Amino acid sequence: MPTCNSAAAAAAVSVSNDSACTKYPGGVCSEYIDYPVYLGSKSFADIEHQLAILPNFTLWYSKIVPGCTDAFNRYHCSLAYPKCETDSSNTPTIYLACKSTCEKTVDSCTNVLMTSGAMHLLPNCTSEMPVPGTPLQPDETCNIIEPLVSGAAAGFNISAIPLDFLSVECPAPFTLDLAPEKHRGIEYINYCQYGCCIPCPSQDLFYKKNWTRTAFLATDIMRFISAIASFVILISYLVLPDKRRHPSLLILNLSLAIFLFSMTVFFSIGDQHGLQCADDITPSDQKNNYKCAAQGAILIFSSFATTCWAAALIVNLHLHTVWNSSFFTNRYILLNVICWGIPTVIMCTALGIKSVKFEFANLCLVSIEHIFALFFYPMAVIICPSFLLHIATFFYIAKIAIREGLESDMSQSLSNGDPTGMRPAKAKRHKHVITAVKIQWRALILAIAACGTVVFYWLFYMTQISNLLNFSKNVTVASKWLTCMLESAGDHQNECTSIVSPYLPTFGLMVTAESLVSLVGIWLFIIFGKRSLWREWNDMIFELRIRFSSRGRSEKNGEQFFAL
Repeated sequence: MPTCNSAAAAAAVSVSNDSACTKYPGGVCSEYIDYPVYLGSKSFADIEHQLAILPNFTLWYSKIVPGCTDAFNRYHCSLAYPKCETDSSNTPTIYLACKSTCEKTVDSCTNVLMTSGAMHLLPNCTSEMPVPGTPLQPDETCNIIEPLVSGAAAGFNISAIPLDFLSVECPAPFTLDLAPEKHRGIEYINYCQYGCCIPCPSQDLFYKKNWTRTAFLATDIMRFISAIASFVILISYLVLPDKRRHPSLLILNLSLAIFLFSMTVFFSIGDQHGLQCADDITPSDQKNNYKCAAQGAILIFSSFATTCWAAALIVNLHLHTVWNSSFFTNRYILLNVICWGIPTVIMCTALGIKSVKFEFANLCLVSIEHIFALFFYPMAVIICPSFLLHIATFFYIAKIAIREGLESDMSQSLSNGDPTGMRPAKAKRHKHVITAVKIQWRALILAIAACGTVVFYWLFYMTQISNLLNFSKNVTVASKWLTCMLESAGDHQNECTSIVSPYLPTFGLMVTAESLVSLVGIWLFIIFGKRSLWREWNDMIFELRIRFSSRGRSEKNGEQFFAL
């Protein structure tokens, strides 16, 4: 083995060869030292006195962080007792403490020493000098002591921490609990332990780093664009004179519902944390955050309003296309009572039982405890029949379209008076269906998009919400995740997500569901932002200009139309 550098060599030479290498007589480091040691000018008693902290350190931390305790003892024993070897000429060779052992101590002990307020015990691997002027040595030329514990046995044992222990400081990314007596309820069991809390929103740590923030920023942008797009259609159908009658009134009300649904993003723009969290630790609910209460109420109301008016649109399409009926034409009072009344009742019920809160995704909604009975089951009562009716309408249209194609092939025989031709009544009915589809195909596509989006959203949360329910009650999984995060110094978020991922909504599906509902307003704009709509705006603006213009009777010419 190579000798230590000149400073260490000089120290070895400065003593007699007989006393340079000394057998370790036993003491604090008996478990770690089985080699001759170099004492230098110090006495054995003085060194043992300096190492008196080791038994106490072992007593305090060995059950909680065995790996840290082992690394701490190995480092200090190798530092205090350099390994000493002599060659055939009795020339001593001294091996000083390893920098890697020091770094292992820092890595495995930082978190536990930080929480207990004992960071002063942590060594500084850069400035530490085993011998004056000589730094810690690389593995090739140092006193390596093999660890006594390794693998799983060296891990963080969070169950060994006393129940009444409160951290002095919390390692990143955790937040010090300034009101531990407030956060000891069962609702905080997975968020606050031993004086440290997961910062709100907790989902930012449960998924890969920055995934949720990036994904929900994207869905917020889409929802913001949807809000603007749906507002344009809403104003168009509200202001333009040709739009305020049946069936355009259905689109008007659906546009209003979609706008309300999309505009909930305005509550989180620029301050997502302020919506989701009442403070650094506590998730928002309607009692501790009025912004969450207002946003959640509007989201619940608009979700059901969108569902109800989409269902009304589907029923109207079915009645008009299949039965040639205009049932809703003179029944808008009833429609408004139903399609705005049901959302109002459900919203008021949610607020009445104080169940509006933020738990995951990016907006406040009904709490997991009540979300099935108050949100998903009532929505299913509206969605499922509407979806089936829409499928029936679609297949009926497809059947008529196919038959229309077949009958067009018979046109030659009909012109020759073939008695197998279509009867006049039947031909009239088929013509009505095709005409209805040509007139209402936009509403048909919107109904498909809205219904499909709501069904996907409903199915996703119906299937994935159970994961959150299981996680909220599973203290073992939360402890395993916390152990993983505290195992050693550094950022372990990406490594630890695999522990909790089976108990959380699937990230890809969650983002897909949020993206689909965020696009509803954009679909509305694409489908109904047609050329004729802008012509109507142009005509109305021109008429207003004529009405208030000093010219009075000037004629409209082609240049006054929008270029389309």
